[in-house]
Amino acid sequence: ADGYYEGMSTIDAFQLALAQADGNSTTSGISELYQGYSENVLYGFPADIIKFVAYDYLSGGKGKSSVSPGEGAVYGALSTGVAQLVTTPLDVLRNRIMAVSKEEQDGDNKLSYVDRLAKIAKEEGVGELFAGSTPRVAKAMLSGAIQFATYEETKQKIGQFFIKK
Repeated sequence: ADGYYEGMSTIDAFQLALAQADGNSTTSGISELYQGYSENVLYGFPADIIKFVAYDYLSGGKGKSSVSPGEGAVYGALSTGVAQLVTTPLDVLRNRIMAVSKEEQDGDNKLSYVDRLAKIAKEEGVGELFAGSTPRVAKAMLSGAIQFATYEETKQKIGQFFIKK
């Protein structure tokens, strides 16, 4: 959008977006703050589904109660890493949609998500759909290990609390 520049603070960008809310355009102002929201949701659901299904499979399934926090960390790291790797093309598409104004999308906004992914693969190569996958997977593995180790530890502590009562 006009006026945005690299290095602009979040607060300045927010104030600029609100100042541009003049009612003359559907892509200025407040609506611009939510550009890509639906793509964010469409990326998040598959990633979470894959993560939790993989964790359930790795941990023995059906809410197995004997998973230690250490095992939870390993299973969580693996399942979250796999989920992020598999959904990297959706993240690439999501980031491109969010980074470009609606006027700059050149008719791409009329394409389906599958067509947009195919266009990227055809014009830039399949590898571009996995751009940035190494740091994404590494970050995901760390956060997944922490998330699921914390989950298993909390589950054990709560179980012990209620057994004592």
